[in-house]
Amino acid sequence: MRYFIIMRHAKAEAGEDKLDYDRTLVERGWSEADSTARQLAEHGLVPDTVLCSAARRTRDTLCAVLPHVGSDCVVHLRRSLYEADALDLRDALRKTSGQRVLVIGHNPSVHELALDFAGADGGNLAHGFPTSTAAVFTLGFGLDTIRFDGLITP
Repeated sequence: MRYFIIMRHAKAEAGEDKLDYDRTLVERGWSEADSTARQLAEHGLVPDTVLCSAARRTRDTLCAVLPHVGSDCVVHLRRSLYEADALDLRDALRKTSGQRVLVIGHNPSVHELALDFAGADGGNLAHGFPTSTAAVFTLGFGLDTIRFDGLITP
C-alpha cells in the first residue's frame, strides 16, 4: 500500500514584525507537531519521503516530526510549495516516489487538496484544517483510486 499524508504546519507566531515566509513556531506549535508525528508513528505511518515547503514554520514543523522518522527518509525542501495551490501540491505528489509520503504545507492549499482527495468521504474535513492536522490517504493504482483514512490531530 502507498500512503499520502497531508499535514498543515504547526501553530506559528503572528509575525507582525516579520515576513510571512520567516514566521517561526510558537511553543504550542512544537508540542502539537510532535504529538501528530508520534501518533502517525504509532499507526505505522512513518514517512519514507517528505515534501516540505521551505518557509520557516514548515521547516520547524519538519524538525518536530523528524525524531519520529527513520534515518533513511528522503526530505525535499521546496520553496515552490510555499505559495503552491492544491493543483501544484497534487502535481508534486504525483512526481514523488515513496510508500509513505508526507507533505508539510500551508492553508488553504493543503486543506483544498485533502478535500479534493477525500471527495464525499471527507465530511469531517469540511469544518477546517487546523494547524498540525494530518489527513491520511491510501492510494490504490493512481490518484483516481485514493481513499480517505482519517485525520490525525494533536
